[in-house]
Amino acid sequence: MNAPDRYERFVVPEGTKKVSYERDTKIINAATFTIEREDHTIGNILRMQLHRDENVLFAGYKLPHPLQYKILVR
Repeated sequence: MNAPDRYERFVVPEGTKKVSYERDTKIINAATFTIEREDHTIGNILRMQLHRDENVLFAGYKLPHPLQYKILVR
């Protein structure tokens, strides 16, 4: 009833980028990537692959809200 249509989970709207990048101003060599229309599956895969790199000190992701289909990767 109140749930959005199922296709909204996967289809990126026109004019919206799949991946956007925002540089962190407080920490050197840090950034936040916003990935539209993805969930925990891709977030956890990216986090684990980043942890394998010896030059990476921190890698994490979050899903801001269950009805917002995007993840934030730091």
